[in-house]
This record gives sequence, structure tokens and C-alpha cells, in this order.
Amino acid sequence: GGSFCYNEATELRSEVGLAIKVLDAVVGRSILVARGEIEAQQDNGFFSNLPWIPKSNQKIPEGPVKGLPQAIKGAFVSILSRAFQDGIDDTDDNPNDDEQQQQQQQEEKLVPVLDMLQHSDEPNIRHAMRIGDGTVEVRAKRDIAAGEELLNRYRSEEDENMPYHRFFTRFGFVPGIQEPVENLLDDKSSIFYPKVVEV
Repeated sequence: GGSFCYNEATELRSEVGLAIKVLDAVVGRSILVARGEIEAQQDNGFFSNLPWIPKSNQKIPEGPVKGLPQAIKGAFVSILSRAFQDGIDDTDDNPNDDEQQQQQQQEEKLVPVLDMLQHSDEPNIRHAMRIGDGTVEVRAKRDIAAGEELLNRYRSEEDENMPYHRFFTRFGFVPGIQEPVENLLDDKSSIFYPKVVEV
């Protein structure tokens, strides 16, 4: 405990736990009915899962529906580790862009295929999602040699909201650091642990 990553991971686990409880309350009964584990009853939709709605006499298993926690955890992992900001560089911002377009450029998105590219703070491609139809356009930022790996930027390494420990928590690596993460943790590196500074 005590590392920045530990604190963030603990917060994420709490969010996942809440998501499991909420989604189980919303879809749990429907999943059990679809699996044939309980009989369908007069369904009030979502409202039948609310605590003040009378329940049927059917025995419903305790805890979340089997498989739901794993599915939700998998969804969180996919979103956290594979979502990144739209590929518009800060230097490419057009002052004529409307406010909605600028906000959408800062939102994180899941973009299939692009999520398989490795991270670089100086990528050789850029991408942008067209607001009108959701099409993703990928362009080379410079000439790319045949066989050269395509590199994407997940988040700017200079982003104050994405310090190196958060890169590790989100994406599983620390940019530009070749040292094994275990060594950094054992050494209580300032990447992961707060440092006391005498004044």
C-alpha cells in the first residue's frame, strides 16, 4: 500500500464493485430468466428489481448472477486499457472548431484496430473521428517506411492528468522507462510513491 497506483487501483475496484451491484439489480433477473434458472413473471422491467417492488416467491440465488462480475471486470479492463483520446494534436486545434467538436476531441474513445498499436509520445500516425458519422480517419504524420511500426499516442506524456503512475495503472507500462516495474516499486521510485521534501 501507500503507492499512487495502489490508491487508484483501490478506487477502481470500488467503482467496479458498484457497477456489479447496479447492473446485477438492473439485468440480473432477466439473465436468470433467459438461462431458464427462474421462471418469468409479470415483468415490470427495470422496476421489478427495485427493493420496494413486491418480489415473487421464487428462490433467487444470492449475490450477483454467475458470470456477471467477470464480464463487468473485463469491460472495465478493456475500456481502461484500450481507450484513448481522439488523435487531434494540441497544435492542430482549429480556432474555428465549435465547442462541441473540441469537447469530443478530448473525450476518450475505443477505436478497434488502433487499440493494437503501441504508444509513443511522438507517434507517426494521427487519427480523428468524424463527428457526423463516427468514421475514424487515420493519416501519417510523416513519411513512414515500408515495414515501420505504426505508433499511436494513448495520452500525452505531458498531460497533468496522466502522470506516469497513471499510465501504469491504465495501460500497464511506464513510458520511456526500461527498468522493470518491480524494481521501481521495490526502490520506492517517485513515479509510484510520494516523496517527503524538507523545507
